[in-house]
Amino acid sequence: MSRTKWAATAAAAAIALGAAGCGTTDAGTAGAGTATTSASASVAMSPRPEGTGPLPRGAVRMDLDTSAAAAGAPANDPDWLRMNENAPADSVTSCAVAFKGFGTGSQPVHLARFEATVSELGKRGWKQLGEPEQRKDKRGEVFVSKVLLEQRGWRITAEFTNMPDRGTIGLTAFDEACMKAHGKQATPVG
Repeated sequence: MSRTKWAATAAAAAIALGAAGCGTTDAGTAGAGTATTSASASVAMSPRPEGTGPLPRGAVRMDLDTSAAAAGAPANDPDWLRMNENAPADSVTSCAVAFKGFGTGSQPVHLARFEATVSELGKRGWKQLGEPEQRKDKRGEVFVSKVLLEQRGWRITAEFTNMPDRGTIGLTAFDEACMKAHGKQATPVG
């Protein structure tokens, strides 16, 4: 399966998991901007709009990219990035902002890099909900870790998957108001 088809399948699964979750908030509508930053964006903290309303989509995009970059995670896969950025405005897919960094044989992604990425998100105001959900192999090593974070009308599912010789870090942010408007739950962890 090509990386593009795999990415599309995984994104659809992430949206489906969002639909299967429970609990929503009554957050207002998020900004409709689709500003995109490259993975080589500055790792400086993203600016926070004043007030308590939902974060604009562009601020969420910047948080994902800069948090991963500051933690030394691989750059966002371009195919993964385009899935949500090019989604029709009236689709449930448009409710998400996605990041997926694939490790390589020469630069694998390990759990510590994932945990550093989650820590960087915390520095940008994202609050972790509960404890990480982890799966371990027979040796007791974590091969899957999921963390749920939220901030001002958005929820992020952060996921580490240890794949032989590479590993991945995935960050999918869901606009809670957009998901609710499409009749979906905004809790992406299944």
